[in-house]
Amino acid sequence: MEIFNYLNVMIAILLGVGLFQIFGGIGHLLQVRQRVKPYWLHSLWVLILIMAHAHLWWSFWGLHNAVTWTYVEFLYLLIGPAGLVIMSQVIIPGEFYGELHDQKFDLRQHYYDISRLFFSIFAVVMSWGIFLEPILGVRSLFVEFRILQALALVAIGSCAASKRPLVHTIGVTVVSALFAFVVFLVRFRPRGA
Repeated sequence: MEIFNYLNVMIAILLGVGLFQIFGGIGHLLQVRQRVKPYWLHSLWVLILIMAHAHLWWSFWGLHNAVTWTYVEFLYLLIGPAGLVIMSQVIIPGEFYGELHDQKFDLRQHYYDISRLFFSIFAVVMSWGIFLEPILGVRSLFVEFRILQALALVAIGSCAASKRPLVHTIGVTVVSALFAFVVFLVRFRPRGA
């Protein structure tokens, strides 16, 4: 077994746990949907988080040519997937279990209650992503793609710093547009393009 495949098992486990938490949480929300008041920003960020898991998994293939792997590099590699797992736990509320079983649950209130924590962790994950390839020696820090990552980091950081709905609306719009641009126009061009 190649070392990349061996190390990738841990990444797969972490990303799988994160997705399990998200999809399980969505299932629980659907079970109690009569007493859940949805919020569109929360729903969009959940969708972005799902896509971030898939994108991170897909992007890891770009690391298969890293010549050497050290324990420290492997630990650094785990930061991003671990951050996504934590974000997955934070974004889906767990409070509608137990003693709140008869009360309405407002996802808007939950979203703003957890927004600083969620977006701070997201900013750490984005910063990790910016430096991942340079630290592993795969690609330079100074490539055009980093501008898109930096713009996303600014949008995410703005959401962490503010609880104003307008800031969050702009943030989700910017991150969604950048994500779509990266996925469809930059990262996954047809071979030979």
